[in-house]
This record gives sequence, C-alpha cells and structure tokens, in this order.
Amino acid sequence: MERKTILGGLVVAVLCLLALDGTLAWGQAKKPIKFMKLTDLTGPASAQVGPMGWAAEDYINWLNRQEGGIDGHPVELELIDTKYDLTLIRSAYARFKGMKQATLNLDSLSGGIEALRQQYDKDKIPVMMETGHGPALYPPAWTFGLMPPYDDVLCAFADWIKSQWKESRKPRVALFLGDYASGRSPQLAKWYCEKTGVEVVAEEICPLRPTDTSDLLIRIRDAKPDYIFDTLMPDQAKVVLRDKQKLDIKIPQINFVFNSDLIAKTVPPEAYEGYMGFEAISAWWVKEVLGVQLSYKLYEKRGDVPPYAYIGGVGGTMIWVEAVKNALRKVGYEKLDGPAIFDGYMAIKGLNCMGIFKEIDYTKGDRRGNRWLRVSKLNKDGSVSAISDWMEAPWNLKLKQEAPKETR
Repeated sequence: MERKTILGGLVVAVLCLLALDGTLAWGQAKKPIKFMKLTDLTGPASAQVGPMGWAAEDYINWLNRQEGGIDGHPVELELIDTKYDLTLIRSAYARFKGMKQATLNLDSLSGGIEALRQQYDKDKIPVMMETGHGPALYPPAWTFGLMPPYDDVLCAFADWIKSQWKESRKPRVALFLGDYASGRSPQLAKWYCEKTGVEVVAEEICPLRPTDTSDLLIRIRDAKPDYIFDTLMPDQAKVVLRDKQKLDIKIPQINFVFNSDLIAKTVPPEAYEGYMGFEAISAWWVKEVLGVQLSYKLYEKRGDVPPYAYIGGVGGTMIWVEAVKNALRKVGYEKLDGPAIFDGYMAIKGLNCMGIFKEIDYTKGDRRGNRWLRVSKLNKDGSVSAISDWMEAPWNLKLKQEAPKETR
C-alpha cells in the first residue's frame, strides 16, 4: 500500500513537471524584430518629417499592445534623430548593417537617401522612404516609396492646369522651391511642363530657415505667373505667406505636400485663405476614414489634431509592418533578412492602410507605391475642401528617359 502511494505520488509529480514544461514551451516569448527609423525630430526639416517619427512610435506601441507585435514577435523600434545631418545618417546606417532580423525606414534628409542609395542597393537592404525624392526611386532598386515624388507632383500640376485652362495663351507657372534635395527635384520636371504647354517663367530657391522672402516674391511677381508651385516646408511656408500678404501678392499658390493643419495654426486667415496643396493621403479633415480615426486616437497624448505628416506616417508604418509580415510568413524568423523583406514589399498589392491611401502597389518596374494625388484648398475658417478628384501622377523620370532627346 505504501509502495503504491509512493508510485502514485511520483506519477503525479512527473505529470505536473510535464505539464509545467509544456506550459513554458508554449508560452515562451517569441524573439523580437528590430525596426530602425531615421528621421529629423529636430533641425530645419523637423516640422515636416518629425511627426512621421512620432507616428511610427505610437503605431508600433499600439501594435505591440493590441496584437503582440507581428505574428507574436514584438517589434522593437529604434527612433533616431538625424537632425538633418548626413554624418548621423551614415553612422546609423553603418550600425544597422550589423543587425539581424531588422528593417530600415529613412524619412529624413533626402540628400542622405540619395547619398546612401548605392550602398544599401549593394548591401541588399530594402529601405522605406517616407519622402518624395524621385531620383531615389528611378531606376527602381531597393528603395520603396509611399507618395508620388515631388517632380511627379509638378507633372500632375501641369496636367491639372491644362485640363481647366480656357485662354488661348499658355498658362504661366513660377517655381518656388525649398533649398533641400527633394525640394529642388521638380527642376527635373520642367521639360514636362514645356511639353504639356505650361510655361515656367520664374524659379526661386527659398532658404530652409527664411526670415524674409520679399525679394524672392517680388521677382516671382514681376515674372507675371498665373500660378506659383512651391515645395515649401511649414516653417518656410508660414514666412512666405505672411510676406505675400504684406506685399499684396494675390497669385494663386499650390503646395507639394499640404500641411494645411500646421499652416492654419501659424498663419493669419487672411494670408492662408485660398492656399492650395496636393494631398497623397486622406488628411486630418477626412474624419470618416478609419485610418484617420485611428490616427486621432494614437495622437491624443500629443494634441488635438494629427498633422498631415503624422497620418501619412501611420500609413507608412502600416506598409512597413505589412512588408515584414509578408516576409516572416514566407521564410520564418531565422531567415528574415534584407532580400526576404524586399520580397515582402513586392507582395504588397492594393493596400490602402484603412483608407489612408487610395492604393499602394509595388511592382518590378515601379517602387513609388502610391501614384495618387488630389488638390485641396484652405478656407478662411481653417477648413479644407477638395477641389479635384484623385488623379494619377505621371512618372516624370521614366517618361523623361523614354522621351526623344530634343524634348528633354
């Protein structure tokens, strides 16, 4: 009897150990996936791109809480402030190359993206670029975008002008470009304007941190354009619009990436009324869109209204996560490397990120991802109205390469 009791106790003990061992095995935490994002949280471009860094941080924290990361693998985000400094970008990239199960997003200095492009192509590291720098996307390689490049935006603007132009003469456009690599990139699309029948009559470069732009605006005014197309970031635009009001210049002006919320907060209504801009996403004022609603929720601790760039950053992080998820499900955690994540991007078709984008597609010949734009306008009361339907942006650099030499 005593022997049976001992044996019975041993059986129970073994079963308990087996059960405990199984619980530990099944409950063991999965290994993390590292996301590194390089962005300008400070510096002259921070108002434009900093909110994209906040968006990545807030969305990934939410993803880890809600879903445990990506298929149970927690996401570890390293958010690096590159301060508009190419040296910091290079050093962060050098450190990233040594990481395993890691992925990279670069939305800071557009010149940095261009400077490093050959290196990460050689290293077979796919990079999500959250700025519209056309030369980094053509010819297509290891860079993936989420908005039409800014030279493509100028092409779309030329098409839009021509579609509604009624006079017998050519429409006249002045370019007012921000002094940074992607800000100057619409210079590459002047040939398209001329081909389309839109005359570029002036071109001025605005400093990154202007204090007075009167001399630039006077030269633009004297060229007598019908429109001004600008690539001004918020800290540039607020100075320009105030100076424009002071000089009583009433030429219609359109912005390449419409940070309408920031403009309305920093410029008097008399100065911003009628200011137009291109939107590549559903912005803060399109509140019926689920992705915009999520952005409002994520932004609550930071403020009332998520900036345009923040909502774009939420959508961009969704794309980033989707690419890694596609790769993880195809090759598994141990083989999660650059080429696998590249294939993960290439598997993305028709993604709209809860309505933030019209459509994201990556193909063998086109890594822009998003080709869609519409024109919106700021009203005096701070509201925004869409004044065009969604339009597909021409691919400037590809068209230029294919055009006869005499036309480009």
